[in-house]
Amino acid sequence: MKFFKERIELLFFIVAAAVLLAGIGFMSVREASALEKAESTNEDLMQELSVPSAGLGDIVSDYVGAAGEKSIDLLSTTAVAAELTDYNEYYDSNGGILGKLIVCNVDTAVPVYDRIPGNERVERGDTQMAQIVGRMEKGDIATLIGESGFWYQIVADSFHGYVNADLFATGKDAEALNDATWMRIAVVNDEELMLNVEPDYNSELLGLLSDGLWFEVVEEGDEFSLIRVPDVGEGWVENAYVVFQTVRRVGISNEDSAYRAQKIAECVSAAEDFLEEQEEAAYWEEIQQKFAHIDPSIPDSDDVAALREAVANYAQQFVGWLPYVYGGNSLESGADCCGFTQAIYREFGYDIPRTTDGQMYGGMAVSLDDIRPGDIIYYGGHVALYIGGDTVVHEPVPGDVCSYQSMYMMPIYGVVRYIN
Repeated sequence: MKFFKERIELLFFIVAAAVLLAGIGFMSVREASALEKAESTNEDLMQELSVPSAGLGDIVSDYVGAAGEKSIDLLSTTAVAAELTDYNEYYDSNGGILGKLIVCNVDTAVPVYDRIPGNERVERGDTQMAQIVGRMEKGDIATLIGESGFWYQIVADSFHGYVNADLFATGKDAEALNDATWMRIAVVNDEELMLNVEPDYNSELLGLLSDGLWFEVVEEGDEFSLIRVPDVGEGWVENAYVVFQTVRRVGISNEDSAYRAQKIAECVSAAEDFLEEQEEAAYWEEIQQKFAHIDPSIPDSDDVAALREAVANYAQQFVGWLPYVYGGNSLESGADCCGFTQAIYREFGYDIPRTTDGQMYGGMAVSLDDIRPGDIIYYGGHVALYIGGDTVVHEPVPGDVCSYQSMYMMPIYGVVRYIN
């Protein structure tokens, strides 16, 4: 009887074990099926949502916790779409909570460390110095995946590490701050995008923005939008040359921040160079317009022709010895180019302007084809006295003396006449 009872108990144990093993196998298949279905649903939801994800980068999907658990799959917007319980919680494909949204809530930059700083770390036997791997500023978001004393272990867009827990909001406070983390940005889609003072194609220029840089949108218009550029201020850009996106503000690494600041500084520098080029181009355009429409001159009278020859001959007596003196206009001790022409004309009773630009604007513009002895040729920052035969007399450069030169020694921007 005892033997039979033992046999019955053994048989019951074998059957129970078989049922249990079958159940375990069945649960594994069922869980796998549910996981696959959930992941597929999550992917569909993420594609359907027009709002961006939580702003967390590839480092999150590759992150494996200290205990070696499965890589984290942060799906905050999917959780919202699926109407899960807490907007501030991140879920895995099975609906399990993996982490919570936290938001930086201080006005100063918060360092992110690669390990817990201070005594708590040392007590655990970790004697390596904590290194800063990034920073977070007010409104930046991260995912809280662990707590240790005064420290939060977080995962952010371009780093993961530890931050001071007192500097971050969680729960409802984080939810309120989270609303402020959505940001409309304009990504530059042009090699040199003009940043304008006004929303106008002929506006004054503030800067030139490099391709790929992004900036916060202050006001979005039909043709132009107002953006905020660090260290420059607010300015308008043409919508046709930017790509608009809605993103979350996220913590950025020091390296990213430094690179961005450098590129923006280059934008400002490029704008200054561009403005100088524009001013110079406008200057030369004005000069060209001055000499573009010149009425034919009347022939010289015998007296005027004789005066021209006298001026040209008088200027030649200084060739080979009168030194160039910057700012000078003496025919005894030395002169610069415009000082020389002014001094020559002074000897004949003409009071002409002192500077090269002044002399160019002060005389009567004449055609190069109608040039005559005694006329002044303007080279843009330099002048010379024409004496005939395609030749000029001038004061060249510091260290040199008055000399003859071909009238075509430099590009000619205009010819002016004072002897009529």
